[in-house]
Amino acid sequence: MTVIYVDVLLVVNFFITFLLLLVTQKLAKQNFKLVRLVAASFAGAAYSLIILADRLPAAVNILGRLIAACVIVLIAFKLSTFRCFVKDTALFFLSNFIFVGIIAGMWMIFKPSGIAVRNGAVYFDISAPVLLLSALFAYLISIAAVRIYNGKTAKNELYRLSVSYNGEETVFFAFADSGNNLREPFSNSPVIVADSSLFKGAQCSRLIPVSTVSGEGVLAAFKPDSVVVSTSRATAQLKDVYIALSDNMKKGEYRGIINPKSISEVLYAAKN
Repeated sequence: MTVIYVDVLLVVNFFITFLLLLVTQKLAKQNFKLVRLVAASFAGAAYSLIILADRLPAAVNILGRLIAACVIVLIAFKLSTFRCFVKDTALFFLSNFIFVGIIAGMWMIFKPSGIAVRNGAVYFDISAPVLLLSALFAYLISIAAVRIYNGKTAKNELYRLSVSYNGEETVFFAFADSGNNLREPFSNSPVIVADSSLFKGAQCSRLIPVSTVSGEGVLAAFKPDSVVVSTSRATAQLKDVYIALSDNMKKGEYRGIINPKSISEVLYAAKN
């Protein structure tokens, strides 16, 4: 029988929840604020107290974990759509499966004492250094799995865009598409296409002609105060760029489309 100390239980599950949310964020390519991740980790730690209850029926245990996961994801991330919420919750469970798989492997190999699992909660009665090293090891393996999951060639990489407009900052991921050769007609400035739901209050003063396989049309566009693009190798500000708004953006990992030439400008600016 393992003696459970409540303080150790809360600290361990706070730390594990925080790492799981970091893995989820990388899987989902979701934007986050540290304060929200910390608050969500406290919620995960609080839910771990269920380990102190008598063993629950399987159905109740599953329902409880589902509700807890939904609450944690809602606290951790700013979700724009229900589909995004479902996807992030599913990825949070995937992160749990990866982590639990690592724990199970360590259990079978090392057969450590002082570990208890009940009602879906995990308790480790081990020293702080061992806990930190074990959690870091599990996190690194999880990140390696994420990199394999998100493995893409450079041309398919998703890029983080931070757009400032009228005193507000909007952050989203954009896909580098060589088919996006849009230019603002008067200035010949490059155009980034973004999901219109990201900039509902934007005052568009330009119309950008577009031509697609389904026909021709125009997209309303505005000039932001600044656009900062982050790649895996560099971060730089794009100058003289317009944001065109589209209602037909596919709901997926990215919310915008950028020309690869603009990415080349970012890499060049970072080197000089």
